[in-house]
Amino acid sequence: MNETSSFTKWEWIKNVFRFTYTLPFVLASLTGVFTALVYTSQIIIGIFIVLDVFVLALFVNLSNDYFDHKSGADSTRFFSRDKEFERGAREILSSKIYWSGNAFDLGYITESQGKILMSVLAGSAILLSIPIIIYGGLIVILLGLIAFFLSYFYTAPPLNLGSRGLGELDVFLSFFMISFFSFFIITGFFSYDAFFIALSVGFLVMNMRIVDEMSGYETHIDAGERDLCVRLGLENASKLVVLIMVLVFFISAVIVTLSSILYLLVFLSIPFSYQIARTLFNKNDRFRYVRAAPLAFKLSFSFQLLIIIASIAQIFATSG
Repeated sequence: MNETSSFTKWEWIKNVFRFTYTLPFVLASLTGVFTALVYTSQIIIGIFIVLDVFVLALFVNLSNDYFDHKSGADSTRFFSRDKEFERGAREILSSKIYWSGNAFDLGYITESQGKILMSVLAGSAILLSIPIIIYGGLIVILLGLIAFFLSYFYTAPPLNLGSRGLGELDVFLSFFMISFFSFFIITGFFSYDAFFIALSVGFLVMNMRIVDEMSGYETHIDAGERDLCVRLGLENASKLVVLIMVLVFFISAVIVTLSSILYLLVFLSIPFSYQIARTLFNKNDRFRYVRAAPLAFKLSFSFQLLIIIASIAQIFATSG
């Protein structure tokens, strides 16, 4: 393994913490927080929730890297007998800011350092949750335990949900909960618009997960993993991705109907959906499943950002 001291401080931070990978987590919590701020002015507790989710996301990313390193899942992700394809796939994804490889496999951090850092992050998440628990009550502890279970056992043995065909459901539930319960903890009541916003967020991040699995399809089969793409096959999984995107924008129309015309803003992300569909079904492009991954990230990112912008606009509209 390479010595971690051979890397610059920025290289180490970027590859170990993978801040871009925390964006879906943080944005999901912000969708819930800003939807809540339409109804209440409890911004301080909202800040604590977002910070806690951010630290939890750092923990999740690091622990996933750790267990994928232990299992060898990431080190063989783009292994192919076709070396030209392998090089092309690595070049396409490594050129994207959201992915640069497993930090443990690349030697940025050792296993012992990773364990220490994971402990620090877990402890920090617990400390940040204290004011949230004081504000929201015991339900916060229950939700926190569920969040830890879903995030940690996504790749951790003995459950390793991601390799047993439950990873996609895990991701959907996790991001639905991040969005909806950020709203619920702040306001203390159920809201249909917050519920449907959370559904949309969960589906889009789950779609991101499905598309990301496609580039490692052969490796997952060789490893005996049974994720959704392996179970359905790439063509059927592609159809499911498109179906979910259609469902998300149908739900978006419901949100507009229930809440505010301002949420029409989310339809500005439709071009990314079109690009994903066109890429996945372009049989002349051997890298189609690889190219779709950053597009799925952009769709999820833009959709959540537009939800936040629409919520902020609604806050100003109602306060004025």
